[in-house]
Amino acid sequence: MPRTIKGLSILSAGISGLVTLALGAVAIFISHHEIEAQIDHRLEMEMDALLDYHTTNGAASLARLVRLRDGGATNGTGYLADSGADGRLMLYALADAQGRRLAGSLIPHIPPTGWSEFLPIRRPDGSKGVAQALSRPLPDGGQIVVAGDRDALSRADDRILIAALVGLGIILLTGTVSTIAFGRLVRRRLVLISGTAQGIIEGDYTRRIPIDGSGSEFDRISTILNRMLGRIDMLMRSLRQVSSDIAHDMRTPLGRIRQDMEALLLEAPDDATTQTLERTIADMDALLDLFAALLGVSEVQGLAVRKRFVPLSLSDILGEIVEAYRPAFDDEGRAITASLTDVTISGDAQLLKRAVANMLENILAHAGDGADATIALMSAGDEAILTISDDGSGIAADDRDRIFERLVRLDPTRSKPGHGLGLSMVKAIIHAHRGTIDIMPSDQGLCFMIRIPALPSKA
Repeated sequence: MPRTIKGLSILSAGISGLVTLALGAVAIFISHHEIEAQIDHRLEMEMDALLDYHTTNGAASLARLVRLRDGGATNGTGYLADSGADGRLMLYALADAQGRRLAGSLIPHIPPTGWSEFLPIRRPDGSKGVAQALSRPLPDGGQIVVAGDRDALSRADDRILIAALVGLGIILLTGTVSTIAFGRLVRRRLVLISGTAQGIIEGDYTRRIPIDGSGSEFDRISTILNRMLGRIDMLMRSLRQVSSDIAHDMRTPLGRIRQDMEALLLEAPDDATTQTLERTIADMDALLDLFAALLGVSEVQGLAVRKRFVPLSLSDILGEIVEAYRPAFDDEGRAITASLTDVTISGDAQLLKRAVANMLENILAHAGDGADATIALMSAGDEAILTISDDGSGIAADDRDRIFERLVRLDPTRSKPGHGLGLSMVKAIIHAHRGTIDIMPSDQGLCFMIRIPALPSKA
């Protein structure tokens, strides 16, 4: 069974066509046999009349009558009546007991007694054809033949066939047009639903499915889906608000505690107390950084940052970041190379710098000793494609989807610095720029591919 609207439309039109063909074949079969039966009835009536005439008037008078009627036309009986004489010839033949032809020249060969379905004939205009014939013996040993031209039957079959084909064409045309129209209607409504879903996937939780007010099934399901989306939006906003409120509320007491610790540090009585207070202040700074990072991710995911997007050169931004991090790579004896094509996008320069910086920090911290970094930017149609890769140790395939989650750290001991929010922030920033980030297959290390919509280049 087809699974697409187009396939269902073609299937529906095909079934309609097959049904029409079947009905046309049945109509031709029935009408053919009905007309043939009318011809047979006409021949029987004519034969009975001629036999009665032979009994009353004798063989010589019958011969004169046959000569007179041979090749004449009849309008038929039943629904053949009043349909015209063309192709409705009545043909006769009369032979004596020795088989000599006495009358009727349009039937070349005298058929045997009984019915003949396709008897060859010659019409008065010289053309040849076939006839339906009835042959009967005469009391004196002779034989008489009455035949009806089948041309009318053939033309009736042709007319019915043409009518069936025309009906088939009309049904196929109307069926195809109606199924295509129905398919387009369904597709148009599905596009609206999928467009709304795509917008929500991109983070715009305010999107809703349009309703045309028709009260149709689509409107009813759209209304239900909109209510569900409204509920999800409310829950998401509540969750973000709770996270932001917790982060905001915690920063104030943590900052106050840090200040108190600094005050105590100045009055520390011994070195042990000083070291303890310094460790506590360092942990407090880490907590403050964590809450700041959580607030930053929530802000970017809220998509309010899009309001400050402007056209900017992505290659210039990447060039600045590469030069800023080159000393850090040089200090560790590692290399960072860049191949940048000029591409213009709509975005926020500081957020993009932060995203690339987070990825480079990740390479420095987790790719392994001696791992080099490569940044490449190219334009492909209406997209900017940025790849950031390293030749380090890489990560397990099962962890590739997890590294973008909040607070996920692949180091089981969690001994290395960081909170597991760097790549979460990267994904949120790329998502805010209507882009995607994926991990590409690589023989060595880790390779990220980022796609961001590009602005048309100026001529």
